[in-house]
Amino acid sequence: MLDIASIRRNFAHALRRGCSESGCTLRLSNLGTYAVLKGEKICQDRKMCDCIIFVVDGSVVIGLVELKGKTVHASAVVEKLTNSSEIALDILDEYGDKRAENVLCHLVLHRGLDSSERRKIGRSRIRIRGKAYDIKTKRCGTSFSAVISDFKR
Repeated sequence: MLDIASIRRNFAHALRRGCSESGCTLRLSNLGTYAVLKGEKICQDRKMCDCIIFVVDGSVVIGLVELKGKTVHASAVVEKLTNSSEIALDILDEYGDKRAENVLCHLVLHRGLDSSERRKIGRSRIRIRGKAYDIKTKRCGTSFSAVISDFKR
């Protein structure tokens, strides 16, 4: 299983209470044990997503979350989520059981993207360690526990 206490201790400089920026928030209610890290505080030499969330709730769930207002550039989002995924998996390798089941959730929260940008992001795929992942777009204020069930299907 994932050692959340060690992640909190070793990444105290990047630890956050929630996932929120510029008026856009991901609700974190109804989760098991979790830690939220600020992406830019973990790695400063690469573009990173806003929040990396590690959740232990039966399985290990890693949320890679980019918070946006109304403007998004799909290529920039893919770069940030890809870089953050690599770092998150390195942390998982260090503090988790490599044999345990885990789920990566790539998520862009927004306050009102136009439909063409949502489609462009939705068609984008992230490839990490030989595996392809989808990116979901949701409105600000979405609950992460609800999003997790979408990714587990």
